[in-house]
Amino acid sequence: MRKALLIFWGLLSIQFLFANEVEKIAELYKQRANKEKLDECISLCEKILATGANREVAVYLAKAYYFKAEGITDNSTRVDIFDKGVKAGELALNTIERYSKPMAEKQKEEQVLKNLTKDDMDALYWTAANLARYGKYASFTKKLAVKSRIRYFWDRIMEIDPDYNYGGVYRFFGGYYALVPSITGEQDPAKSKEMFEKGVASAPYYLETKVLYAEAYCTHSKVKNIELFRQLLNEVLTADVSAYPEILPENENAKLKAKDLLAREKELFE
Repeated sequence: MRKALLIFWGLLSIQFLFANEVEKIAELYKQRANKEKLDECISLCEKILATGANREVAVYLAKAYYFKAEGITDNSTRVDIFDKGVKAGELALNTIERYSKPMAEKQKEEQVLKNLTKDDMDALYWTAANLARYGKYASFTKKLAVKSRIRYFWDRIMEIDPDYNYGGVYRFFGGYYALVPSITGEQDPAKSKEMFEKGVASAPYYLETKVLYAEAYCTHSKVKNIELFRQLLNEVLTADVSAYPEILPENENAKLKAKDLLAREKELFE
């Protein structure tokens, strides 16, 4: 009896300590605009995951890597961090039996993703987000290697919950239809505009959507809409971001990007 009680209290203590660590990760992630706090968040996630897979922690790690890479301009470093974000997302996905089991049985991932539901969106989305950015900045060969995977991940997100992460799938496809090479036959500025408009409607307070809209669509060689470009970016610069503290770091980054794009207006519309 005594031994059983000791085991019980030991397990309870471990669970309590783990819960405290996850709370600490969440608090550090809230402070992600601070580089030291972001790096501390990443280190703590990696430390916990070294002892075993945990979906919540793996998702935090994927999100933290994504945010970190977004602030880096050196392309090689940026690609490496997004790749780590993909791996963290895959670790989260592999905690989901309806994903991990068929994957272990060598089923095609595109079909396996059909098993995932809205309950799995955190792992699905942040894997896809890092994968898309990895594909954007990687070498041409690596870009080609992941192109189809990127597409079926985002197709599945569109099917499950297009409003997830402030209309994130609309941002992706807005950029996709504007920037995909014309040789693929998929480049379509009209579809790009449609996706961005849906993204703005889904979450007008998430400013990154307007920044990407201006950058990818308005500057497109077949569009060159300088009036809309200025309108979108000035809306970003004048937006009050204080009402949405949970996305304050993203919105503050969007304001910096908007300012940079306006400064490069002449170059972008030559």
